[in-house]
Amino acid sequence: MSTRIPKGTRRPGRPAGGRLIADRAQLLDAAVRSIEVHGPDVTMEAIAAEASVTKPILYRTVGDRDALVAALSERFVQQVNVAAAAAAGGAANRREVLLRIIRSFVDTVEARPNLFLFVTAGARSGDTLGRALSIGDLSATPLAERLASLHSGDRLTDPLTSLIWARATIGATQYATLWWLRDRSCRAEDLAERLTQLLWSGIDGDERAVGEGRPYADEARPR
Repeated sequence: MSTRIPKGTRRPGRPAGGRLIADRAQLLDAAVRSIEVHGPDVTMEAIAAEASVTKPILYRTVGDRDALVAALSERFVQQVNVAAAAAAGGAANRREVLLRIIRSFVDTVEARPNLFLFVTAGARSGDTLGRALSIGDLSATPLAERLASLHSGDRLTDPLTSLIWARATIGATQYATLWWLRDRSCRAEDLAERLTQLLWSGIDGDERAVGEGRPYADEARPR
């Protein structure tokens, strides 16, 4: 038996007059809440229910699952970039800046692991390469600029080198953090420290690398 909706009652997302509307930002907020509860395999039905809208409204306003992943990826990277900029501001030396950038990423993931897994592997399309590059594409340019500022006067001021090193840093940090989420073999601060040691000093572990422990020149400090 079907349930009859009383006359004058509006469904979620349907204002007076019958025109369907939905606020995109509110739907994305609802998606994040639903992902936190149900995990990265959350269904679009569960997200629509959390937002109190019908599934067609969710699709019309946000798009399909791949579009939702893209939208939340952009949000996630913005959060990471804001956290990294804030964290790097009070660093005493250049190596500490890199450590704080990496730690801000790990801390953001630790705070919302299901969201990170969703934006990393939640899409349904076959574009595996595109998904793998999406987060890097969004964060590579600001990170490249920050790396160039850390190495003012040497080879990292070359734009191509800075961009390559930025993507390498993003790739190493993202993959290592995925492993860390699965195994939890160390503390978050230990993961960040070891990644910094590798990316700053290289595999030979030479901590005498340029910039270690040296205060910034005023003109080189990241803004």
